[in-house]
Amino acid sequence: MKSLLFPLLLLALSTQAQTKRAASSPGHVCEESPLLAELSKGEGLAILGAYGYDWKTPWACTMVESPWAIGATILRFRKVTAQTDDETAFSILKVQGREQIWIIPTEMGMLEVPHADSDPHNVAAFNVLLQLHKGPIDAAGWIEAGKLYMAILGHKEALLMKADSGNADACSDNGCSVAFSDRPVVAGEAYNKWTLAFAIPSKGQPGMLTDVSKETVKP
Repeated sequence: MKSLLFPLLLLALSTQAQTKRAASSPGHVCEESPLLAELSKGEGLAILGAYGYDWKTPWACTMVESPWAIGATILRFRKVTAQTDDETAFSILKVQGREQIWIIPTEMGMLEVPHADSDPHNVAAFNVLLQLHKGPIDAAGWIEAGKLYMAILGHKEALLMKADSGNADACSDNGCSVAFSDRPVVAGEAYNKWTLAFAIPSKGQPGMLTDVSKETVKP
């Protein structure tokens, strides 16, 4: 999965010198996104406002890319601030051929948005994305789909966990269960674990994210 990061210059940061630096940065493709332009006016502004996000706030924009994101645009925003208790982050998803813009809040202040991983709205948004493709044909495909969901939630550094010895057949023709941790698993140290369950209703149908659970594993 590849992300392109650059400082997004909004009204609060719109000097000519800053614009020139942004244009020459490796991630300028995010600035050129049609979705970004759509968010800066009319209905886009209204959607952001409904979630409490102000377009005039200085944001950093990351474009999230994945084999499972082809045909869609996924942008991740993080508030540019020096105060840790004022940090805000969210993701935006739009699928080609559909009018709806999905806003996925993931962080407010120093804390994650509660239950963002299993929120039905977020799961539904991801399943619209998966409808662009047929279901994965192997475990590697399911893992990549899982990584994309974690990136949308702001956990692009999440680490894949190996299947338990008693659950070696976690992936099958009907679906797959993949797990991620927020840090390397070290004996005696607590960590967060996310388990994503995917399913294919019938042959040839798109994959679906059916369940997401999060737990804090303590030593």
